[in-house]
Amino acid sequence: MKHIKLMVILAFVFSAARAQDPQFSQFYSSPLYLAPSFAGATGGGRAILNFRDQWPQLASTYITYAISADYYYDKYKSGIGLLVLRDQAGEDGMMNTTTAGLVYSYNFDVSPKWSIRPGLSAYYYTRSINFNAFRFGDQILRGDNYGNAGSSVEMTTLENLEPVSHVDFATSVMAYSETYWFGFTVDHLMYYSKILSEQGDYLPPRYSAFGGAKYMIYGNTLKRKEESITVAMNFMTQNKLKYLDLGFYYTKEPIIFGIWYRGLPIFPDNPNVGALTLSVGFKYKGMHIGYSYDFTLTRLVNQTGGAHEISLSYVFNEHKKRRNRHKMVPCPAM
Repeated sequence: MKHIKLMVILAFVFSAARAQDPQFSQFYSSPLYLAPSFAGATGGGRAILNFRDQWPQLASTYITYAISADYYYDKYKSGIGLLVLRDQAGEDGMMNTTTAGLVYSYNFDVSPKWSIRPGLSAYYYTRSINFNAFRFGDQILRGDNYGNAGSSVEMTTLENLEPVSHVDFATSVMAYSETYWFGFTVDHLMYYSKILSEQGDYLPPRYSAFGGAKYMIYGNTLKRKEESITVAMNFMTQNKLKYLDLGFYYTKEPIIFGIWYRGLPIFPDNPNVGALTLSVGFKYKGMHIGYSYDFTLTRLVNQTGGAHEISLSYVFNEHKKRRNRHKMVPCPAM
């Protein structure tokens, strides 16, 4: 009976965790995670740090970290990048997922105004379970409120919960000009992940369609800083989950403001939770700092604590890319 109860608990945890990959509200501040086509999209070099704390007032919080770097080699019309992502799900990291991989893109100039950039990423995926983070009823009854008495559940029941690792791939294609961009991504081209012997667990493919436009009010000159409005969207579907991010940024250097809506209520069986995201950023030379907060648009808004997200990026070699007259992808940096 103990074995059955344990398997039911773990099956519930895994079924919730496998429904989707971690997502950033500032999805353009994690461009290599959104699509490998963004490798080298600045025409120079770039390094990015991301942090997200989702539902901090709940015990089952989700914390995600990401670090990435990419560079464009004009001689080879290629962008190369590196992405490392760490996701912790549940109290004290019940489930931990680490992704590390290489990203590549190639730039085709199909006309003086438009370019096409296909991309491919290959990464190593590892998922592990922290059994010490689980709290069972007999631990609390026999110990303190934190379950420090130890559980009567035998560890031998967890012999199949060893870390699972495998190689996976993602591909994308993007078209862009100096004003517009749009693209499509397919992630988890090779998906499987056997965690429980009694139940197979896998990550289904993730499909994303993104795009937008940037309208310059004033260009960035020696006498005047950039002022612009950027509208953008990102539609994602994975398993039964579907959501649409839709919003805009207003930039008046060095300050950037943004407002976004996330959700897709037209599908009644969609498990997605709608949210309104407000963001503010600061841009100075090659440095970008962004902060955003998600307001959950459900009755759980006071219980979840929303989501906090911070991004930090640094872009370099901008002057070099302008001399080479390489078009930049006009999407925002946060």
